[in-house]
Amino acid sequence: MKTQNTFIAFAICLIATSSGFADSGKDVALILKTAGKVGVNKQGRSTWSTARRGQRVHSGEIVKTGDRALAALVFTDDKSLMKIRSNSNVTVYGKREKNSIAKRIQISFGEIWAKVTRQNVKLRIESPSGVATVKGTELNCLYADDNFFVLCQKGIVDVTNQFGSMLLGANEMARLTKGLPPERISGNPDKIFDMTNDGDGKQMEIEYEDEDGNKKTLILDFD
Repeated sequence: MKTQNTFIAFAICLIATSSGFADSGKDVALILKTAGKVGVNKQGRSTWSTARRGQRVHSGEIVKTGDRALAALVFTDDKSLMKIRSNSNVTVYGKREKNSIAKRIQISFGEIWAKVTRQNVKLRIESPSGVATVKGTELNCLYADDNFFVLCQKGIVDVTNQFGSMLLGANEMARLTKGLPPERISGNPDKIFDMTNDGDGKQMEIEYEDEDGNKKTLILDFD
C-alpha cells in the first residue's frame, strides 16, 4: 500500500519537472492543504491573498489562519512537513544551500506542528520568547501571552533564549518565557497543544502550471 509520503514526493517531483520551481531561488514550500480561512501575504504587501492548494510559498511570506482553520505545507527540498493551526501568524524563511533549504520559521502568535525528515537539515522555529532548533524530529510549538511552549514528540529538540538552553527528548516539554531561562514542564500535552490527527483525506488536488503556462490539476489518491 502506498503511503502519503510517497504521493507527496511524487507530487513535488512532477510539479518540479513541469514548471521548474525546484530551480527557483525563492520557492521554499508548497501548500498541500487548507481548511477554513487561510491567507498569504505576498512579500510584505498590505493586502492578503487567499491560500490555495498547490500554491508555492516564497521566503519571507506570511501565512495566517483564522478560527478553526489549518494550512499544511511541505518543504520542497526534503519533504519536511508543517501544519499551521488555527489563529496563527507564521513567516516562512528559506535559504537554498546546494540541494537543501536552511529553514527558519517565525511565529508571531499561534501554533504549528512540524516533522523534519532529513537528519542533516535543521529547522529553526523562532518566537519572541525563545527558539527551538530541530534536526530530523517531530515537534509541536505554541506561542501565546509571551510564553513559547515546545513539545518534542520524536528525536531531540534544542530550546534556547538569552537566559539559557535545554535539550528535549521524546515526549518532553518546555516553556520559554520572556526574561526567564527555559523551564522543563510536565503534564498532558493535550491541555496545551492541538493534537488533532487531521490527515489530508483520501484524495488531494494540486493545481499547477506547466512550462507553457497551461493550468493543470494533479489528483492524488491516498488509498
